[in-house]
Amino acid sequence: MATGESTLTIRMYCRACALGLTAALAAPGPVLAGAPAAGGGVRYVEGKASNPSSGQLMYIESHWITGEGGQMSRLVLYRCPDGKPFARKIIHANGNAQSPDFELDEALTGYREGVRGQGDKRTVYVRDKKTADERTAALKTSPMPVIDAGFDAYIRVHWDKLGKDGSDTLPFLIPSRLGSMNFSVKRLPDTTINGRAARLYELGLSNWIGFALPHLHVAYDANTRELLSFEGIANIRGSSGSNVKVKIVFDPSKDKRAEQADLDAAGKLALDGRCTIL
Repeated sequence: MATGESTLTIRMYCRACALGLTAALAAPGPVLAGAPAAGGGVRYVEGKASNPSSGQLMYIESHWITGEGGQMSRLVLYRCPDGKPFARKIIHANGNAQSPDFELDEALTGYREGVRGQGDKRTVYVRDKKTADERTAALKTSPMPVIDAGFDAYIRVHWDKLGKDGSDTLPFLIPSRLGSMNFSVKRLPDTTINGRAARLYELGLSNWIGFALPHLHVAYDANTRELLSFEGIANIRGSSGSNVKVKIVFDPSKDKRAEQADLDAAGKLALDGRCTIL
């Protein structure tokens, strides 16, 4: 492979690693204490993204979740440390938890990506910046790729298959290249996070170049299957224009009920945050 091709592949991988796993917080099988029952109410979840090296807070994710499984919808605000939102993601499962429709709109750079459906047709799209034209392609559904936060549903469905030393390969949609790439998922030795027994998984490209590139690590509560942490390249670009490497920690004990009015208000907030993300 020529040097130019290698560089392009690595850049594609960095965008590919922006898997939306940071939004993978759909309610687990058992209903959480204090959370609304399945199919009713709004649940609020928060994650804090920090620089893995310095520990400095980079941004905050605020999630409002309704329903579960194939009927789950989610709105995510990405906030600067001062609380002002700079990006928003909207996800609708539309009957397919592993392959939902979604839109990410990031106001700092004007980047936008997502999947939308009309009838039995679905389209993947991306806009690299505010002044760029939108690029689109018909979504290839054979095999149906895992899309964005659908990775969380995939983990729950394959929880037993990904048992001790378990591994699997899955097609994952990469909106920036208007197509899918195969990723390998491997279970690593169990760990403990904030006093909770946790399962740790590693995600990386399954082709030959994957061994030389950074991997993503996600940890789930071993009992409730709730997402506890994410570490790797995020779906947010920093001040340099490149996707940032983050460590995001979630504390399920702080999940709480929210009102529909809170969700509605979050959908209307101006994306006026202008933080420096390093």
